[in-house]
Amino acid sequence: MTKNRVTAVDLSPDADGDNVLEISFANGSTINAAIDPAAAQTLVEILQRRLIFWAAESAKNLRFPQIDAADVAVAHQGSEAKLILTTVQMGTVVVQMDDAALQKARAEIGRVLIYRSGSNAKN
Repeated sequence: MTKNRVTAVDLSPDADGDNVLEISFANGSTINAAIDPAAAQTLVEILQRRLIFWAAESAKNLRFPQIDAADVAVAHQGSEAKLILTTVQMGTVVVQMDDAALQKARAEIGRVLIYRSGSNAKN
């Protein structure tokens, strides 16, 4: 089954601020389609989650993408607190985690620090 596909994305938004996608149809014709900023943000969020999941599932055959963390902070909004991560590659992002994932992250960070301190002692 041949599919219609998004084959290009303009590097800059159009005059209305929309992102322009090129869509190629199975019959070889193409059209441009505008996607407003809110829909584009939703699309990026969905694709990021899928790509990260895909990378995790494929880890046996792939190297994990690496980001360089420059800073970590806490964002407060009312009674809610979230982790802010500033990276060299992507700038600042809010890391959305439920309490269980946040507890697991704390434990895994502890394991990394213990491993590093053990590695440093051997060098």
